[in-house]
Amino acid sequence: MKPIIKSYLVEINLGSTVPGNNSNILFQDFPQLRDVMLFGICSMDTNTLTVSPTGKTVVTQIGGISLTLLDTFNQEILHQYPLKALDPYYNSGFYRDIQAFPLQLTKSFITITDNTSLLANQSICFNIFYQETKFMSKPVPGTNIPKRR
Repeated sequence: MKPIIKSYLVEINLGSTVPGNNSNILFQDFPQLRDVMLFGICSMDTNTLTVSPTGKTVVTQIGGISLTLLDTFNQEILHQYPLKALDPYYNSGFYRDIQAFPLQLTKSFITITDNTSLLANQSICFNIFYQETKFMSKPVPGTNIPKRR
């Protein structure tokens, strides 16, 4: 695992009605996560976090949800990656570190593949591990990310 340089907890609220199967929900814009390089991400269900930062109940099951992350060139870097595989609770406490890429969070989304355990107004939380690109001219400790030219 790479050392965590910065982390930010984000959430996606399911809304006032339960989304249907195969529906996509986009991430909101978080100004802190603009122009950043993503190094890792973890998802959370109620085993890790019971209440979201906005006071919403966190989903009890993340087995029927996947994640798609896009870079700033609108290329899908992670495509329908299962959220359960991103939760350290189910992976011996380890989070997934990723080959760093410039994150485009507002075009990234989750896909509901099985909504049977979801309720209205529940949230799904993610901890995003990142570094601002303006600091990427220096190599990041613990990584083999080369200096930018």
